[in-house]
Order: sequence, then structure tokens, then C-alpha cells
Amino acid sequence: PYGPYENLNRGSDEYEALKKDRCRVLWEAVERAIPGARTRAQVALEGSPLTHEFFLRRHRGTYGAAVESLLPNGRTPVGNLQLAGDGVFPGIGLPAVALSGVSAAH
Repeated sequence: PYGPYENLNRGSDEYEALKKDRCRVLWEAVERAIPGARTRAQVALEGSPLTHEFFLRRHRGTYGAAVESLLPNGRTPVGNLQLAGDGVFPGIGLPAVALSGVSAAH
């Protein structure tokens, strides 16, 4: 959720503490399935809604379609215009976005 981060500055001590706490919960969930995953990870890029907002230019750090039914298949009312990306089926994540691009091209 964006709310806890809303009035924080990226990089501030308060922001870093909140991000660390939120990421800790996720790491604990991962480590229930893969013990020691955090200590064995060679690269860990931890972010927050502010990270998404800054680097991805997403409103309030969101990702994916704004509405679930928005452009479920990339079709538009404009002839020969297909859309691709995280707001189009199959959704978020690099493999899904790549697949939406392939679908739009074909």
C-alpha cells in the first residue's frame, strides 16, 4: 500500500526503516519455502511503492492494469492498433509483458 510511504522521502532514515520492515515480511515468507534464501541471494533489489512511482512513473506506485477488465486482450477500437504491456493480458512481470508484445505482433 502507498499510504505509509506517502509523506516519506526516498532514502530518508524513516523510509529505509519502513522499506526494510516491509521487505523483511516478504523474505520471511520466501524463507518458509526456501530456507536461507535471503543469505544465499547474490542480488536483492528491494523496492517500495515510491520506487515504482519514481522509476516506472506509475501513479502512487501501482503496477498492472488500473482496472481488471481494462484491455484484457490488448484490442482497441482503432483498426490495426494492439496494445501490449503490464496492463494487458497476461499481466505484470517481464515474461508476461513480453508475451503480450508477441500477441500484439501476431
